[in-house]
Amino acid sequence: LALFRGLNPGAVADAERLMDRYDFSDCATMLDVGGGAGGMAVTLAQANPQLEATIIDLPSVTPVTRQLVDGELGSERVKIAAADAVRDRLTGSYDVVVVRHVIQVLSKGDSCALLKNVAAVLKPGGRVHIIGWILDNSRVTPPTTVGLNLVLLNGYEDGQAYTEAEYRDWLDEAGFVNHERF
Repeated sequence: LALFRGLNPGAVADAERLMDRYDFSDCATMLDVGGGAGGMAVTLAQANPQLEATIIDLPSVTPVTRQLVDGELGSERVKIAAADAVRDRLTGSYDVVVVRHVIQVLSKGDSCALLKNVAAVLKPGGRVHIIGWILDNSRVTPPTTVGLNLVLLNGYEDGQAYTEAEYRDWLDEAGFVNHERF
């Protein structure tokens, strides 16, 4: 519980940065893939009263998610679903999907599978926001991401930072168009 509480300020900060760049007023539904403690979904829902958010995470994580979300916003506009976003068929239909710091703990194949599953629940014209560390195609810059990549490689069985080209290939394969990197 303490670990998830400790990670939440980063999720809140990322949600605030997203709202600085994108207007969520036209979004009624949002999926937070791997939402952990719920900071992203809760922050977006609190700032956008029309938004119903769903957090999906592994069954081993969602009891902690429920505890933390209930303490923040309640379950009225933030729902929690237990599933493996890589292997399970996702349900629902969403205007916006956020995938925050998930891909870099997955293998290349699992990353592609996750994006295909996300594409299947995204409404036509919807958007996906992927937040994480991206290596330049040379794999040697930016230095902070290169250093973090060592942590990912050692901390997760399939973890690593991927290149912009890899992300673009997976997005293309999943059927996404109009990619932008910020």
